[in-house]
Amino acid sequence: APLPEGSGLPYRLPFGLRLNGKLDFNYERRDYKNQPFGPGTNRFATYHHFLFLSRASNDDPFGFNIELLTQAFYEFNARVEPKGRNAGKYGFLFKAGKILVPFGPDPLFHKSYGGRSGFDQEILPIIWAQPGIAVNGHARLGPVSLSNDLYTVQGYALRDADAVLNLQGDFSDIEDFHAAFGNRLGLSWNALTGWYSVQINALGFDRRLFMQAFDLELWRLPDVPVLEDLVLGVGGMRADVSGGGPGQDYYHFGSYAMVGYQPLPWLYLQYRAGLRTTDNRRGLYIDPTRLDERDRGSHHLTI
Repeated sequence: APLPEGSGLPYRLPFGLRLNGKLDFNYERRDYKNQPFGPGTNRFATYHHFLFLSRASNDDPFGFNIELLTQAFYEFNARVEPKGRNAGKYGFLFKAGKILVPFGPDPLFHKSYGGRSGFDQEILPIIWAQPGIAVNGHARLGPVSLSNDLYTVQGYALRDADAVLNLQGDFSDIEDFHAAFGNRLGLSWNALTGWYSVQINALGFDRRLFMQAFDLELWRLPDVPVLEDLVLGVGGMRADVSGGGPGQDYYHFGSYAMVGYQPLPWLYLQYRAGLRTTDNRRGLYIDPTRLDERDRGSHHLTI
């Protein structure tokens, strides 16, 4: 049988299976003050070591996507799409298992909120996968594409009534299960794509989480000088915990702005900045009366 289009492999796996990986190796400059060329420490690190086994066949609507090394997620899916002249114009994808939570623009590497990304970010889980179910509906009309993800997963829970919610680790247990319900709407037109994500979660102790995010990205506008090599992105999220009464409700906030430029096929430059604030009681994105070491700005340069 022929290989998938674009594959450089001399062989293929049976039964429509595909094996993909993501590995990296990084040199980092840490513990410096003001600028990276002064006193500090050097570090080599690897963050991404994933091996994905997946199956997606045009002839069979059932498939799966599993991360083999760490079992970070395992999704089983069923696809429903029309055939004939309407093929590819709209359809539905149902998922179940330990699914990647569809919140924000990139469900695998959460997120750039706060200005940091991947394993360096500090707000949402590094890999946000929870037991649950989801359905994705998508449609395409000319240059416009619409996508919507509706889901429910194992959600957050407060450890005690006065605790401040940690979005990276305060998940409910099976014995004290709290469901989270969410939706992500995506709309794209040519090179411009936007997402609006929302999640609602009862936390216990009569507290509730309402979390929302907005992300906008312009990806290499074709046939336009400079813009055809430019990537722009901006986004923000706010997580409100309510139900505690006046003076007890609070929110977490994270934002980012990113610009990337690829002047040559082998050279990519990217700058990203963002703001992270925690346990705010007033204001839209920052509470000046409660600033501490958890509130910070970040700047990140990639070559």
